[in-house]
Amino acid sequence: MRRQYHPILVEKIFLYIQHRIRAGHRKGRGIHPPFAYKFINGVIFGEDIEGLDKIEILRKSLLANREYISVSDKGAGSKYSSRENRRIADLVKHTAINSGKGQLLARIVAGTGISRIIELGTGTGFSSSYMGMACPTTSILTCEGSPEIAALAEENIRKLGIENIEVHSDEFRSWLPVVLSHSPGELLVFLDGDHRGERMQEYCDMIIGSGNSKKIIVLDDIHWSTDMYRAWNKLIERDEISLSLQLYNTGIIFTGYRVQRDHFIINF
Repeated sequence: MRRQYHPILVEKIFLYIQHRIRAGHRKGRGIHPPFAYKFINGVIFGEDIEGLDKIEILRKSLLANREYISVSDKGAGSKYSSRENRRIADLVKHTAINSGKGQLLARIVAGTGISRIIELGTGTGFSSSYMGMACPTTSILTCEGSPEIAALAEENIRKLGIENIEVHSDEFRSWLPVVLSHSPGELLVFLDGDHRGERMQEYCDMIIGSGNSKKIIVLDDIHWSTDMYRAWNKLIERDEISLSLQLYNTGIIFTGYRVQRDHFIINF
């Protein structure tokens, strides 16, 4: 019998091979603009932030949690489960960022020193926890579409003793403009809550159009699907984008920065 492969798996393999072929930079090699070189070498490939072990200890305990919670999913849905009731262990296993990506976010927060962060897609609270613990003076506003998951995230953040994170549960499209209107100055935005290309572009339109101040937008899962990757490629063509970095599943764009306009695909 001929073996059948899931179309999502085939799509992911194709996108990964495509990225590996195009990726031409590692640890700043071959990158000449000073700002880009410093960020790639010192932040993306920088040393891990110490003192974040508590997050992984919490993850271990949650992976053993067999309790179920009801989930209201307002994004693109889960590739792993369509059930309304999901086990906490499964939520953490399949939706929480891993420690490597958590450390990347922590390095970005610590390396840029930006004092205000907006996150779309709190999930179980791991990404905001990595950012919040990396820089306790940073103010983080995070939004989760599912009230049940938002409550779980708040509980996890409380267990970690983090006090600079404010969790909200709302529709991203209504919540984001309000928060942006009260967020002048430099801003870091992490998008990880809606894996639909048109929505990603819509959120970025709101962020970029909210003012001329410096902004860094970190987009997770840009290779989630061809739709997401197509949206990412449209985004980096915008005139407002000063610099864009592609790290396979993570995309980073800079707006409002007076730096040489470039796009780099990083072997990360």
